[in-house]
Formats: sequence, structure tokens, C-alpha cells
Amino acid sequence: MRTIQFCQLMLIAIGLWVVAPAVTAQQKYAHLNANEIKFVTIDGKKTEILVRSWESKKQFGSMVIIGPSDTDADANGLVNYLRTHINTRGWASITLTPAKGLYRPNYATKPEDISKAGEEQMTLGTNKSTPKYTSEQLLELRNFQQAALSETINQLGSTLGLFPGANILIAIDDSAGMVTNLLYDKKIPNPDVFVVVNPYREFEYLIDPQSQRKSIAEQLVTMSLPILDIQSDDAHPISIMEAPTRLNYNQVKPPRYYRQYQMSLDFSNQSGWEEALNQIEGFSRSAIGR
Repeated sequence: MRTIQFCQLMLIAIGLWVVAPAVTAQQKYAHLNANEIKFVTIDGKKTEILVRSWESKKQFGSMVIIGPSDTDADANGLVNYLRTHINTRGWASITLTPAKGLYRPNYATKPEDISKAGEEQMTLGTNKSTPKYTSEQLLELRNFQQAALSETINQLGSTLGLFPGANILIAIDDSAGMVTNLLYDKKIPNPDVFVVVNPYREFEYLIDPQSQRKSIAEQLVTMSLPILDIQSDDAHPISIMEAPTRLNYNQVKPPRYYRQYQMSLDFSNQSGWEEALNQIEGFSRSAIGR
């Protein structure tokens, strides 16, 4: 009798373990329709992606949206606006959970206050300053984030297959810097159109020179696919500083293969989000001949 009860308890426990990711996602995205929430498995853990079908007689394909790191798939602002407003224009939206950082580096801590090597390098109390990380630790963070992004994007084949047509890849802020490198290294498939919004890499200059990547401008110029480079005035200072270099490197390409668009508005309100959406849709349709 006890054996039967034990088996029943084990079956219940296994069942709860299997549905736990779905339950967590439903709580996290309780404000969304349940059919929008899909999963991919990253490093053995289920991660949410949000999928919205096209809502138009015109069906051009899909737009994959990757917001800044350490945000959610329905992050307020530009990400959520794009994923919910592109559908009526003939595109499905597939929004990924961006790569999470192992830690967020800063450089305010005095050398004598830094923990010894190996002591709580990844987990810190909320009342403690973040220690000064080494080049090796920044490389670990970079490799961790890029591996997670690569694994996610490479699992999208079946989802993309639900929406035949062109595949537009949109990456925002530091995620744009990561995705650019993944495309440059051929770690992910080329989309039909690549859109970078305020791209930057914040701590690249602190990494050992031998391990530093080529700049975003240098990597973009090697790509033989249509690229829209959107820059706003409220972007990260590094992105603003590097925008002229990205333009100078890439203006050798025909307009169909590279365009830098300087926003007249910023991303603090809906007007700016709509301006970006209009530019993304217009450039994408022109690039694919639709």
C-alpha cells in the first residue's frame, strides 16, 4: 500500500516539475493570451518566447525582435510596441527573452575592497558594491550571453516555418552588438533583413586586446545583406559616438544594403516607437521587393 502511495506521489511530483515552467510563464505573462507564450530550451532550462501571428490579408513573413539584455520579452517601450503593432501590417512577431548577464560590471569599488579571487564573484548582496571584474570575467559574461542567444535563435526554425516569407531580425541596444558578432562569426543563419537599433558594446575596451572583437562598424561592412541602422538621441553614449563610424564604413554599399536612419524623435514615448516601426517596415518591404 505504501509503495502505491509513494508511486502516486512521485507521479504528482514529476507532473508538477514538467508543468512548472508553463505555470511560471503564465504568472509572468498573465496579462497576455496564453497562446502567445512558447518555449525554447536553453542550457537545459525552458525560456519563453512570445509569438503573435499576422493580422492582415497581407502576409510578408516574420520579424524576430531581441530587446536589450536583462529585459523581458514584453519589455515596455519599443520592444512591446514593435511586437504588438507590426502584426496588422502583415508580419508575425517573434520576440525573444534577451540574454541575461551573469553580473552587471561597474568600476566604483576600490582595489582593496575587492573580494579575493573565487570569493562570491557571481553572487553579491544588494547592499554591496559590484566588484571590479577582470578581462577573463568579462569574457565569461560575453561568451555566456552569446551562447544563450545563439542557442535561442537557432531553435526558431519550426516557429519561423509557421510564417512563410521574409525573416527580419531586429536587435536593440547591447543585444544588437551581440547579434552582430554572431552573424559575423556565422553562428546564426543570415536573415533577409537585419535591423540594429542603437547598437553598442559597453565593456569591450576593458577586455584583453587579443580577445576583443572587431568593431560593430567593421563587422557590419562585411555582411552582404540589407542592414537598417537606427540611431536615436537618447541612445547609450557609446552608440551615439560610434554612429558616424558605422555610417562611414558602410556608406560604400548601395542604399538597399545599408541605411543609417537618424531618429527625429527618441524612444521615451509612442511617437518615437511609431517612427521606428515605420522605418523598419518601409526598409524591409523595399529590401524584399514587397
